[in-house]
Amino acid sequence: METKSVKRIVGSLGAAVIVAAGVMATVPQMDAAQDQPQAQGEKGRPGGRGPGGPGGRGGRMGGPMGGPMRGGGLGDVMRDLTDAQREQVKGIRERHADRMMPLMERAHAAREAVDAAVFSGTAGNLQVLSIEVGNAETELTYVQAQVQAEIFGVLTAEQKQKIAERRKQMEARRAEMMKRRKAATNQ
Repeated sequence: METKSVKRIVGSLGAAVIVAAGVMATVPQMDAAQDQPQAQGEKGRPGGRGPGGPGGRGGRMGGPMGGPMRGGGLGDVMRDLTDAQREQVKGIRERHADRMMPLMERAHAAREAVDAAVFSGTAGNLQVLSIEVGNAETELTYVQAQVQAEIFGVLTAEQKQKIAERRKQMEARRAEMMKRRKAATNQ
């Protein structure tokens, strides 16, 4: 049973970091894309073809996991930022990049060490390795939350309200999903 729990924890943390890394990888591209004028396409979205333009997901640009912008909302607001706000957000992200990258690398290395131990059959030190994953993730999440708090401070009351509404919608969807899962497992 302990092995199942450790696998679940490691899997969950791994998934969280992969998502965070993916979001962080899009930050420089997002800033560059915002500096260029965008044509309005299908459904009034920049570049057309669905949320966020071609190949884009939109609604998930709020920053990595956690904080007031987790799970969407800021992506919608990012399209409505003034040029001054965009510059402020870009500056915030640039100020924290040197601090964030080593933490992301540390978390990645810690997860890889756990994976290596599991797959090599040397699972004797999984607890120590898993604790390091947790410590690295904790520090990374803290810095990400600081960045999000700074970005949130740049937004207008209307933009913050838009995020709050989006979060309520996401919570309602999440609750509905949990309800369906619970009903499916009770059958």
